[in-house]
Amino acid sequence: MPVRIVHTADTHIGLPFRRYPADVARHLVEERYAALGRLVEAANERAAHFFVVAGDLFDTTRVKAADIDRTSALLRGFAGTAVIVVPGNHDHFAGPETDVWKRFGKAIEGDAHIDLLVEPAARSYHVDGQAVHFFPCPCPSKTGRESTIGWVAEAACERGEGVRIGIAHGNVTGLGLDAEGQYFNMEPEALESAGVATWLLGHIHVPFPTTGSGERSPYFMAGTPTPDSLRCRHAGSAWWIECDGDRVTRYERLSPGRMTFTRLDQELVSADDVAALVRRCEAFDAGSTILDLQLSGRLSAAEKAELGAGIDRLRPRFLSLTDESDIHDRIDAAQIEARYRSGGLAHRLLTSLLEDAEHPDAATLAHQLIEKVAQP
Repeated sequence: MPVRIVHTADTHIGLPFRRYPADVARHLVEERYAALGRLVEAANERAAHFFVVAGDLFDTTRVKAADIDRTSALLRGFAGTAVIVVPGNHDHFAGPETDVWKRFGKAIEGDAHIDLLVEPAARSYHVDGQAVHFFPCPCPSKTGRESTIGWVAEAACERGEGVRIGIAHGNVTGLGLDAEGQYFNMEPEALESAGVATWLLGHIHVPFPTTGSGERSPYFMAGTPTPDSLRCRHAGSAWWIECDGDRVTRYERLSPGRMTFTRLDQELVSADDVAALVRRCEAFDAGSTILDLQLSGRLSAAEKAELGAGIDRLRPRFLSLTDESDIHDRIDAAQIEARYRSGGLAHRLLTSLLEDAEHPDAATLAHQLIEKVAQP
């Protein structure tokens, strides 16, 4: 029977979302708890043996006691063999007095199936008569130039028969950006030669492998379980993994998130573009979407008014809608008639350019030059 694992990381409980209004921030904070709860439920429904958190369960080493208690209560709902929690770089373990882990230890006191692994030492379990060995590599600090996995290869050889699984937190060369080598960077070759069936990793908020399911992978990056910023382009992720002996036999990406952060970069040059943009926004699940508009282009006064009215209609539907657009004026016939003397040189020039379908911006550019020259 394969060993069944739900693998998550980078939950960042305690992330305050200060850049958003208070009501939106509260929604985002609650979503992080909800996503963790959904993962526990999914693990129980699939009868997982292990629920593994590969670092950054918490956003910092100083999290409110209420957040820690609430998190431990959610983890306590897992019905399998063990919940395994390993510190990441945000919630690193700097010693027994590290505030978050000292408080977490008290919160899980008496619960034998939640294991906080803060030392680089193997931990073994038995599932249906099969030995399962985990090799945790906790982060000792916020940053670090040395990988934490160096001890695993020798320890894996010494552990004997059974399923061997590494757990670590940090960058992997080729997956994330770490130009200065500050985040416990791991080389793919070192991960693959460590003598384990696979690695359960955290730190990069994008999942790896890039396929949604498969049969083998030397390592997994959980990705954050629910989006936390506009940089997060996926809907939240975690992994369902089955291991048998010395290899992964099946994996499947889970999507516990119910939030979407979306940025629209679009150029608008006509009323049709405005209408298409509004229709596109109306298709979103607005109540769970953070939408950021970064629009550019040139529109007539009437088209700009239409755009503004459309955004005003959309705004209350969305959890949050911000508009940082840079739309320039496009001259039209009505504006030419209103601004320039009929029959005058500027009037004749702009009217002629406005009729040039091959160069739709020509009249606007000429108008801007005329306005600039006319300034005192």
